[in-house]
Amino acid sequence: MSQKISNSFPSCDPLILNDEVWLGVQSVAESLEVSVPELLEKISSQQLIVIEVEKLEDLLDTIDGLEGLLSAETEGTVSWEDIKAGLG
Repeated sequence: MSQKISNSFPSCDPLILNDEVWLGVQSVAESLEVSVPELLEKISSQQLIVIEVEKLEDLLDTIDGLEGLLSAETEGTVSWEDIKAGLG
Protein backbone atom coordinates (compact mmCIF):
# COMPACT_ATOMS: atom_id res chain seq x y z
CA MET A 1 0.00 0.00 0.00
CA SER A 2 1.23 3.51 -0.69
CA GLN A 3 0.26 6.94 0.56
CA LYS A 4 -0.66 9.84 -1.70
CA ILE A 5 -0.01 13.38 -0.59
CA SER A 6 -1.95 15.96 -2.56
CA ASN A 7 -0.71 19.48 -2.88
CA SER A 8 -2.07 22.95 -3.43
CA PHE A 9 -0.25 23.40 -6.75
CA PRO A 10 -2.51 22.16 -9.55
CA SER A 11 0.35 21.91 -12.05
CA CYS A 12 2.35 19.51 -9.84
CA ASP A 13 1.94 15.76 -9.67
CA PRO A 14 0.93 14.27 -6.32
CA LEU A 15 3.64 12.68 -4.21
CA ILE A 16 3.25 8.92 -3.76
CA LEU A 17 5.25 7.19 -1.02
CA ASN A 18 5.49 3.51 -0.14
CA ASP A 19 4.49 2.49 3.38
CA GLU A 20 8.05 2.31 4.73
CA VAL A 21 8.90 5.81 3.51
CA TRP A 22 5.54 7.17 4.67
CA LEU A 23 6.12 5.81 8.19
CA GLY A 24 9.58 7.39 8.20
CA VAL A 25 8.22 10.77 7.14
CA GLN A 26 5.48 10.53 9.77
CA SER A 27 8.07 9.67 12.41
CA VAL A 28 10.19 12.70 11.52
CA ALA A 29 7.13 14.96 11.54
CA GLU A 30 6.04 13.63 14.93
CA SER A 31 9.51 14.12 16.41
CA LEU A 32 9.39 17.75 15.27
CA GLU A 33 5.79 18.09 16.49
CA VAL A 34 4.43 19.08 13.08
CA SER A 35 2.11 17.42 10.58
CA VAL A 36 3.49 15.78 7.44
CA PRO A 37 2.24 18.63 5.22
CA GLU A 38 3.84 21.16 7.60
CA LEU A 39 7.11 19.19 7.50
CA LEU A 40 7.15 19.17 3.70
CA GLU A 41 6.25 22.86 3.59
CA LYS A 42 9.13 23.69 5.96
CA ILE A 43 11.53 21.71 3.77
CA SER A 44 10.31 23.34 0.56
CA SER A 45 10.53 26.84 2.06
CA GLN A 46 14.02 26.08 3.42
CA GLN A 47 12.95 26.63 7.03
CA LEU A 48 14.19 23.08 7.58
CA ILE A 49 16.96 21.25 5.77
CA VAL A 50 17.86 17.61 5.40
CA ILE A 51 21.56 16.83 5.71
CA GLU A 52 23.47 13.58 5.30
CA VAL A 53 24.87 12.17 8.54
CA GLU A 54 28.44 12.21 7.18
CA LYS A 55 28.18 15.89 6.29
CA LEU A 56 26.76 16.67 9.73
CA GLU A 57 29.61 14.76 11.39
CA ASP A 58 32.13 16.69 9.27
CA LEU A 59 30.51 19.97 10.30
CA LEU A 60 30.57 18.99 13.98
CA ASP A 61 34.24 17.97 13.68
CA THR A 62 35.03 21.35 12.15
CA ILE A 63 33.23 23.14 14.98
CA ASP A 64 35.14 21.07 17.57
CA GLY A 65 38.42 21.95 15.87
CA LEU A 66 37.61 25.65 15.82
CA GLU A 67 36.62 25.54 19.49
CA GLY A 68 39.96 23.89 20.27
CA LEU A 69 41.86 26.58 18.39
CA LEU A 70 39.93 29.31 20.19
CA SER A 71 40.62 27.66 23.54
CA ALA A 72 44.34 27.41 22.76
CA GLU A 73 44.38 31.05 21.74
CA THR A 74 42.59 32.31 24.85
CA GLU A 75 43.99 29.93 27.45
CA GLY A 76 47.40 29.30 25.95
CA THR A 77 49.11 25.97 25.42
CA VAL A 78 51.64 23.82 27.26
CA SER A 79 54.73 22.74 25.37
CA TRP A 80 55.55 19.07 24.97
CA GLU A 81 58.87 19.72 26.72
CA ASP A 82 57.02 21.04 29.80
CA ILE A 83 54.77 17.99 29.83
CA LYS A 84 57.73 15.60 29.59
CA ALA A 85 59.54 17.48 32.35
CA GLY A 86 56.48 17.22 34.57
CA LEU A 87 56.37 13.46 34.09
CA GLY A 88 59.94 13.17 35.38
